[in-house]
Formats: sequence, structure tokens, C-alpha cells
Amino acid sequence: MSKSQLIDLSKLPPPDVLEKVDYEQLLSTLKQDLIARNPELEQVLGLESEPLTQLLNSYAYQAMLLRARVNDAAKSTMLSSATGSDLDHIASRYQVARLAGESDQRLRERVQLAFHSLNTAGTEKSYIYHTLTADPRVKDVHVTSPSPCHIILTILSNESPSGQPSVELINKLEYTFGLKSGDQSSVSEILEAQKIRPIGDRVEIVPANVKAFNLQAHVKLELGPGHAQVKQQVIDKTKQYLAERSGLGQHIKRSALFAVLHQAGVEEVELISPQDNILVADDEVAWCQNGIDEISFGGSS
Repeated sequence: MSKSQLIDLSKLPPPDVLEKVDYEQLLSTLKQDLIARNPELEQVLGLESEPLTQLLNSYAYQAMLLRARVNDAAKSTMLSSATGSDLDHIASRYQVARLAGESDQRLRERVQLAFHSLNTAGTEKSYIYHTLTADPRVKDVHVTSPSPCHIILTILSNESPSGQPSVELINKLEYTFGLKSGDQSSVSEILEAQKIRPIGDRVEIVPANVKAFNLQAHVKLELGPGHAQVKQQVIDKTKQYLAERSGLGQHIKRSALFAVLHQAGVEEVELISPQDNILVADDEVAWCQNGIDEISFGGSS
């Protein structure tokens, strides 16, 4: 199991409390309401230069801003959409504090695992929680138990493009789980380390296995203007896809690469590499070692 198996909050449907904000609809409703009260104003309100019409326009705009503010306030109370200090306050309800430099997305994932912090790292999810909480450099972790009481933690780091953790990070995690004495300077720190790992567990911490691949493609653009915008769209979507699939156990499918390369304004895509799907195990990560450097563009002949 890795943290990628948590509920993807971004895929939840919009909550019912959010109201669709439509300026034209608000203005039309205001006009119809006023006409219903004063039918003689119908022709007057058809004139844009009429002060009463301008007043309704102004009121509709302010009503739109107010509804948008209410929507933002509602979003700030939800784990899936809260950001910054709003998210910090939600996390505090679960006794979770933001780590130094921790992103909103990573903090949301730890909040989802918060109830597992009430236990020692005896379950898969509690091991994930305690590992992520130990250091913000941990990007992902896979937990497996090949035999009773033998726990293997596979670590993916955000320290390098390939995700390989540094020796310093591995040492810190071993210290966190009480596998080495480290520089514990007080009895309380020693006791805290003992509370995280069940006394009977034999924990092994290893770096993630990296399955490197190269992305090479030629993108043929349609005739017409806007080539610069199309190229940027292809590059942005490709970067986004590779970032989303940079966790443990995340396959790279050729069909998905075709989809992100074939944006509006693209006539044809020749995907040269990879020639097959990049299938990875739960303790492996697919790493595009050349990024977008070998995506070339050409126009229609």
C-alpha cells in the first residue's frame, strides 16, 4: 500500500452548498422582479443608458461578488478545497500540524491518515502516516510485510528528480522508528520513538526502485495561427501528467501519453518512445529521465 491509494479528493463532485454564479442570470432575475412590481418600467429597462438599468447592472455585479465570496468561504471549510491557513486550521482538528515547506496537497494526505496516528505504526496506514510526518522530504511510501513482524518501508523522496532518498533522510527515518540511537538528547525523545514502532516489528527502510524511461515524440501541428500557444499547451499537459504519475506504483500508459500530446491544434502525434506501457510494481516509480527535451514540433506540409 502507498498513499496513492487514498481517496482522491480532487475527483469528488462539487458540494451542493456551492452556488453557480451567473451575472446575466442575476441581472435577468432582478429585471423580471422589478417589472413584475412595476410593469410600466419594462420599456425603460430595455435602455442601457437608463440610470435604473445601470443601477441594476451594478447591483447584479455586487450580488455576483457576494455569492462568489460565500462559495469561497464554503470551500475554505472543506479538506478537499481549503488552502493555506484555512487548511492549517482544519488539520489542527486532527492534531496535525504543517511541516516546514509542506504543500497543501501533502498536508491533505496526512490529514486523511490522521486517525491512524492514534495507533503505533502497526497497520499499513499508520506506518504511512508516521513516515510522511517524520520528514517533508518523503514524497511517497509503500508498506509491505513479507513475513510476520517484518516490515519493509519503501521510500520515494522529493530530493531528486528520480525520487531516490538521501542517506541523511534514510538515517532520519531509522531514527524516527527507533532503529538507531541517532542524536536523541532526552528521555522523552527516546520514549517518543518507542511509541511509534511496535516493539515486535522488525522494520527495514529501503529506497524506491526506479524504472527509468525516455519520452520521445514528434507532434505535427495543424495549419493556421497560434502554434506557440498549442506548443505550450502540449508541454504543460505533458509535464502535468508526468508529475501526477511520479508516485509509487503509478503506471505510464502510451494511450495517456497520446492524449496529453494530442491537444487542440495538433494534427498528428508520433510517439517514438516509450514503445510499450511502463508497468511498475508497488515499490517502483516510473521516471522520465529526459523530461520533455525530446518532444519536437512541426507544421503541416
